[in-house]
Amino acid sequence: MKEIILIGGMPASGKSTLVSQYEKNGYLRINRDLTGGSYAGQNETVEAAFKKGISKVVLDNLYINKDSRKSIIALAKSHGARIECHWMNTSMEDAQYNSASRIVKKYKTLLGPKEMREINDPGMVLPPVVLFKAKKELQKPESSEGFDLVKTIPFHRNYSAEYKNKAIIFDYDGTLRKTKSGAHFPTNIHDIEILPNRTETIQKYINQGYLILGASNQSGISKGQLSEEMAIKCFDKTNELLGHKIDVKYCSHSVPPIICYCRKPSSGMGVAFIEEYKLDPSQCIMVGDMTSDETFAKRSGFKYIHADKFFA
Repeated sequence: MKEIILIGGMPASGKSTLVSQYEKNGYLRINRDLTGGSYAGQNETVEAAFKKGISKVVLDNLYINKDSRKSIIALAKSHGARIECHWMNTSMEDAQYNSASRIVKKYKTLLGPKEMREINDPGMVLPPVVLFKAKKELQKPESSEGFDLVKTIPFHRNYSAEYKNKAIIFDYDGTLRKTKSGAHFPTNIHDIEILPNRTETIQKYINQGYLILGASNQSGISKGQLSEEMAIKCFDKTNELLGHKIDVKYCSHSVPPIICYCRKPSSGMGVAFIEEYKLDPSQCIMVGDMTSDETFAKRSGFKYIHADKFFA
């Protein structure tokens, strides 16, 4: 009997990983990105496959709403083929993580908005707006559309054995430092004051084999409140006053709208650290003072401890 397996879900939801399992079991993969970029072209390829005697095909595009699924269901019925929809039940947050991870693994860095616009790699580089648009249009599949079976596939994130290192990831402003002037963040190196018990506590974790890293939102750069060069100098001065070398990543973008993966609470900086240092997220701790820090930790798979408790 002819059979069509339709794998749908959010962009970066893990469809490609699932479809590879079907290919190993003899299914022909047909993807519209490889057949002219349209569902019509994809359907023509399915027709051609059936005429050649290929009875089992697997499709792995978004199929984000009922209209996008309608024509392939009609095609299946016209051929007397069984059609199933296997739906990736991946959250928006996990899709954002996956998208950032794809970028970091291929380009060895977390691309910013400008770089994402300049790189023509639509299958790999998905700006955040693509995910938000898909989420808005999403209609979960139902058997009443004509599917013989609708199956929900839960998303699981797995790390290989090489991801074994542990780290403490610190927010900076309000966590490691404050300003003498009372400003939310320093705009010059002379306004930096280290908060109590920071140097000694960090050393304890270094002695336990933890890597020491930093993740900071610095939207003041995009707002013109300080230059990127000065932000870096302030990080360097903070590390000097702490007496510890900390590899810090920062986001220079402001919201709204959300145009990047690096701004906390998005997990982008966490993803970049995980890939660069081969971290085991379950052994990592994020220390911060804001809700965005806690949400960032959750989305990255890190444990979260508030700065007041961590440095008590």
